[in-house]
Amino acid sequence: MRKRIKIEVEDEEGTRYTLALEGKVSRDKLMKAVDMLEIMDVPIDHSYKAPDQETFFGKVMTLLETEFAAGDFSSSDVARGFEEKYNQPVKLSTVSTYLARLADRQYIKRERFGNSWVYRRVYLRTNQLAER
Repeated sequence: MRKRIKIEVEDEEGTRYTLALEGKVSRDKLMKAVDMLEIMDVPIDHSYKAPDQETFFGKVMTLLETEFAAGDFSSSDVARGFEEKYNQPVKLSTVSTYLARLADRQYIKRERFGNSWVYRRVYLRTNQLAER
């Protein structure tokens, strides 16, 4: 399976570094890329930044992290969970678009199941960078 991984970091002076890996990316290759950034003295911040709760995207991300952390889910599940948690109506097409984008970024996996899509969270060990 082809993978696309994009690593973006910014140093204290505001210089942005972008490293992209595409193809048969293994954990070993990813760690070599991180080592290369460290050799270049590019600071890598492993801290977690919570999604902005003021945005629709941030709310969807929080929902995925809290309500759909384990197991499979559909866009209907996420839309229903969104409306319950935030008391806001949401179109199924909007949720589907955001989930498709997150799948493209490899934050979640997406598989065809009959007529619809089934999603699942992607988890990495704490010493790995997120595949996005």
